[in-house]
Amino acid sequence: MVTTREITVNDFETMSLDGLWELIDGELVEVTPAADVSASTSAMIGYLLLNHVHPNRLGRVYNAAEGFVLFPDRQTVRAPDIAFVAAARAPQGEARRHFPRLAPDLAVEVLSPSDRMSEALAKIAMYLEAGVRLVWLVDPLEQTVTVFHPDAPPVTLDASMTIDGGEVLPGFSALVAAMFA
Repeated sequence: MVTTREITVNDFETMSLDGLWELIDGELVEVTPAADVSASTSAMIGYLLLNHVHPNRLGRVYNAAEGFVLFPDRQTVRAPDIAFVAAARAPQGEARRHFPRLAPDLAVEVLSPSDRMSEALAKIAMYLEAGVRLVWLVDPLEQTVTVFHPDAPPVTLDASMTIDGGEVLPGFSALVAAMFA
């Protein structure tokens, strides 16, 4: 879709669009649906997180259908494959009728075979710039997870290793291999 004017977050919330879209600095960007391996990996990660977050009342887990307004001063709405927002920060009341006006605490991006690594890394950089405290870049084909924190070098975990939620998701840990089951 070609736009001739900047689309605002408010415009984007009320648009009826076919397919999956994000808004990046006022421009609509169509998002390609996930391949089977990526979609099933995203579902498994969501399952693992929900099984920890829900009983411990830590907050909310979201799938790629949710868009987040990452910056108060930019017309940008991004949709991580999986996201977590701590209970103390989760939107309440009328705010739940709109895209959350916040960066999630955890953003998970699952690579599809057609994804470009440069685009995935640019999205991760945007998440970190917006204040996301923890980002996981999941590669189902290599069965690895690269963990990003602000102001720290990324760390790549293989399927034999354990991933944890650190301060963002207290008490969460799982074998990386479980994400690909």
